[in-house]
Amino acid sequence: MAGSIITLADGSTKTARFRRKFSNETKAVYYSSNVYNDLMAQDGCVGIRIYNAIDEDGNMTNVLVGVDSNGDDMYTGTLINYGTICPPICPPKNPLNS
Repeated sequence: MAGSIITLADGSTKTARFRRKFSNETKAVYYSSNVYNDLMAQDGCVGIRIYNAIDEDGNMTNVLVGVDSNGDDMYTGTLINYGTICPPICPPKNPLNS
């Protein structure tokens, strides 16, 4: 299985480390649940891979793609981008973003 649950303390440490190293970069990108549902609804999709990317304005963003049971990207299927970028649109301050 890819991925595992971590503690808030660990998540907070990791995101703080990122913010220190890349202080002028995007902190996070929000995608609504329908994006994940659309990807997972593809025939043969068992997971989602998130690629780091740069948008047309030079900001960090992501490209999301479904992954099949062989671990291969389903790049001929649905690809997702254009989530809500933080900043400028961020949630209230919390241990993961401040």
